[in-house]
Amino acid sequence: MAEIVLKPELIKGLQKVLVDYDKANEDPVLAAQYLSAVVGSIVATSGIPKDAQKEILDQLIDFIRYVYDQQTKAVNDTSNKNTAESQEAFGKWEPK
Repeated sequence: MAEIVLKPELIKGLQKVLVDYDKANEDPVLAAQYLSAVVGSIVATSGIPKDAQKEILDQLIDFIRYVYDQQTKAVNDTSNKNTAESQEAFGKWEPK
């Protein structure tokens, strides 16, 4: 599986799509709920055997936590160092 590079431009673009869909998505928590619902829908309709779907969802939740932790650290580092480079995150997710 390819490495995932999470750039601010991608995040802003996704948020714009969500806000264009529903102005209420300016609320970042609501936007995150929409994205979570999309993830759930994709996994549910992927054709993956039902017994593997829960395991995949658990792995995705762990990956979300990993990215959250990395972004939180980057934001804290940015506050301390004032560097734009530390706002980028990356990771690799592979189903087990």
